[in-house]
Amino acid sequence: MRATLDAFVQNVLADTGEGDLLTEEGVEDYALGGRAPSLIARPATHESAARTLARATEAGFGVVPWGGGTGRRTGYPPERYEVALSTERRAAAVDFLREDLTAVVGAGMTVEALGRLTAPEGQTAGLDPAHPGAATVGGAFVAERSGPMQVCYGRTRDRVMRMRVALADGTTHTYGALVVKNVTGYDMNRLLSGSWGTLALVTEVAVRLYKEPERRGGLAAAFPGAAEAFAAARTLMKTALSPLWVEVLDAGRLASLPEGCPALPGRWRLAAAFGDFEAGLADQLRICEGILTKAGGEDLLPIDEEETRRLGGAFADPPGGEFAGADALALRASGQADRLPRFAEAAREAAGRGGYRLATAAHAGSGVLRAWLAPEVGSASPREAWEIFAARCREGGTPGRTAHVRLDAGPGDLGDSVALWGEDALEPAALDLMRRIKREFDPERTLSPGRFAGRL
Repeated sequence: MRATLDAFVQNVLADTGEGDLLTEEGVEDYALGGRAPSLIARPATHESAARTLARATEAGFGVVPWGGGTGRRTGYPPERYEVALSTERRAAAVDFLREDLTAVVGAGMTVEALGRLTAPEGQTAGLDPAHPGAATVGGAFVAERSGPMQVCYGRTRDRVMRMRVALADGTTHTYGALVVKNVTGYDMNRLLSGSWGTLALVTEVAVRLYKEPERRGGLAAAFPGAAEAFAAARTLMKTALSPLWVEVLDAGRLASLPEGCPALPGRWRLAAAFGDFEAGLADQLRICEGILTKAGGEDLLPIDEEETRRLGGAFADPPGGEFAGADALALRASGQADRLPRFAEAAREAAGRGGYRLATAAHAGSGVLRAWLAPEVGSASPREAWEIFAARCREGGTPGRTAHVRLDAGPGDLGDSVALWGEDALEPAALDLMRRIKREFDPERTLSPGRFAGRL
């Protein structure tokens, strides 16, 4: 193995001329599922990244594309993992087309840095994944990471205009164009979005931007239970209002919000934020207040502009403390909005029977519920909790309305016995199609081998 690694290093250096591209220092920081790579590659150019991939494929190495590491606990451990290919040196702005509401950036730029680029022009990408100071733009798209503002700006993949990618054999492609209607054949950007680095390495992204609202504000109301809070959210979404986000949180999640956020007491809380010009914002808040009051909401709390921004970021991030430990679980279910009460009940039952404390929050306008489970001392059963959650979320589904469930984080050995991506509920034909696509893009299984659904 040492001779193969040495030959790989010499070949990459000869191909790229980047003497500082490869290193063995700090590989433990790139571990996945207890497995650390032998080398870290930090190419400065698209071409160097492509040549590194080609040489890794020749050597039979497994390569995991690496952005900010915020999704490191999701998925199966890679079957082979010799190289972590970091995009950190591909973090600069390539072009900022202000008049065209488009930013072209290296895939390693953080979401926070993209915001600093666009904010002075009154523009936003509407990206709000967890930990934006670490999460990269490329990683947000490849992992299809959407936060509370999905209800306003759509899914992350909807904001990709163009991607520049390198395949495992070293060939490179540019998918899409710098125009809104840019697809005449297969939409390759959407295919790559959510592929978790199993098909290609993204090195550059053109992002669609939007005008920032002039003013922001919101309201929060307390409800006695999940059913009432989610019913109010559905009523809100049926109106002509245009919320930035609509979140429903239980007492556990409310208690875990970071310092600096406004206090939102209650068993369940619905919080909604809006953006508009001053008079328009006042109208939206007035209509929202009437809806929440009629739905039985109590203790209505106005949220000012700064609190709205702070809460939006807090809702995107997972809770810390006991809910972020190595033995904690992070569960996710998505589906039609009217199934959110079922998802919440599934999380409650999974926590109770599995031996966990619970925090629950939902992007109620987008049909996504997340639950975090912190183990009670000496009594937790992660497999039982996961299986209860998955089974209960899927109950009562009709064709085309089946819940999608996923384990975002959990103990490292849990993947040995359960389907972490919820792929056990997929039709065999769907998994077969995924395998065929993997073979087409990456026949030697160089990129993230075994990490994704079906252990592709």
